[in-house]
Amino acid sequence: MDIFILIAVLLVGIIVGFINIVSAGGSMLTLPMLIFFGLPSNVANGTNRIAILFQNASALFQFHKNGHLNWKLGLLLAVPTTIASIYGANLAVNIAEDTFDSLLATFMIIFAVLLIVKPQRFFKGKVNPKTSLVLLLAAFLLIGVYGGALQAGVGFFMALTLVILVPKIPMAEVHGVKTIVTFIYIFVSTFVFLSNGLIDWRFAAALAVGSAIGGFMGGKYASILPDKLLERILIIAIVFFAAVLLLR
Repeated sequence: MDIFILIAVLLVGIIVGFINIVSAGGSMLTLPMLIFFGLPSNVANGTNRIAILFQNASALFQFHKNGHLNWKLGLLLAVPTTIASIYGANLAVNIAEDTFDSLLATFMIIFAVLLIVKPQRFFKGKVNPKTSLVLLLAAFLLIGVYGGALQAGVGFFMALTLVILVPKIPMAEVHGVKTIVTFIYIFVSTFVFLSNGLIDWRFAAALAVGSAIGGFMGGKYASILPDKLLERILIIAIVFFAAVLLLR
């Protein structure tokens, strides 16, 4: 493998690891990138999870240091998410490559539209507190299936759900909760891909190192950087890669 490709993957890993922690959706970039570099879709899906595991581990350290971890809520939501993610991962390992690419491109477009529309502004503060916990658990069950299968953009769906259903939750705490949940369900569901031999360890190592660096930086600066700039860059990149996948 060309050393320059691995260096490029490492650098992208830093950027994506940072984006995934301070915002969400970095996997919308890494998955098509890995596919572009020649990995089969299901191998790219499994390989990307190693990087996500490392970036969330390094971010957890920073969130703990900054006091932004709500362990009670994070561990509660991790239970349905993790259980459902095992089911989603088993779906993903057997999915046809063309179907995976089409599904990924479709969700990339949906993700970009949600970033632009910001549906949370229509629902925030309007949910009955008595039903919010039931809705939270149900939503994270569905998120688990999606995260186990595709993963890309799952942090955004978690953050969107938390902002809508948990009154007055600080954004730094939102990022902390989604980091706890993601780390746990990725740790468990990745074994499905591992047992099926769907991880390219050369790409995984380069991406993991970069993502760990980016995740560490993201955990440190999660409450400082403006979301709008990150969102605009992410939207442009997502639309571009979605088009590449669909045309492929």
